[in-house]
Amino acid sequence: MIRLKQAFWAAGVLVGAIGLAAPALALDVNVDNVQLPYSESLNLNGFIDGSTYSADNQLAGQIALTVNNVGSATQYLLPVWCVDIFHDIYLGSSGFQFSAGLLSTDNSAGTADAPAPLSATQITEILDLATYGNSLMQSNPTNHTSALVQAAVWTAEYNNGGNTLDVTGGDITPLEITDITAAAIAYGGSGGQLISLNGIQQQVFDGPIPEPASLGLLAVSLFGIGVARRGKKLKVTLQSA
Repeated sequence: MIRLKQAFWAAGVLVGAIGLAAPALALDVNVDNVQLPYSESLNLNGFIDGSTYSADNQLAGQIALTVNNVGSATQYLLPVWCVDIFHDIYLGSSGFQFSAGLLSTDNSAGTADAPAPLSATQITEILDLATYGNSLMQSNPTNHTSALVQAAVWTAEYNNGGNTLDVTGGDITPLEITDITAAAIAYGGSGGQLISLNGIQQQVFDGPIPEPASLGLLAVSLFGIGVARRGKKLKVTLQSA
């Protein structure tokens, strides 16, 4: 089987509501494209749910999904953050569908072949980081900020209940991860709304999937993300499995 060696590690990603009024929940979305406009390569090493985990040179940053709601032909960009290092999503992939659910586990196999549950504190920190990260990426998007927020999300998710995960690489320091997590908690989230998307991967975000009536505002607010790397190609290598 051919797969991308540097895939987005994501049975989960999460996104802030970006200041939109909460529309009615759209239960299903189609994914037409997967982009990673700003990123750095990071190393993930630790002990998670009873097993050693090691994955170096993983692309990390805010993922931009080109999507349309089921039953609508209108495309829009949905910025998301990975919350699962055990499943892959690929640059440029398309043709799959997500359904709404709730974020509750770390998506690993776990010691009893079941994902380990996330605590309320972990979920709150992840939510706040998503909201704060989206704000930072709207105002001043950089590779460093994108990778730092993603590193903080993984750190919040996989350091609890006996789990340990060190996220290193790029120019990110442990102090920066601690500081941006504290800043995100102070910034706050969107009232605890967490929606996960379950398809070939799971993705979560802190606000409802926009309905078509809200897409004009969303498209304008995310335009910079969509064109940030126009003309540039991210290098990914192929390997046989």
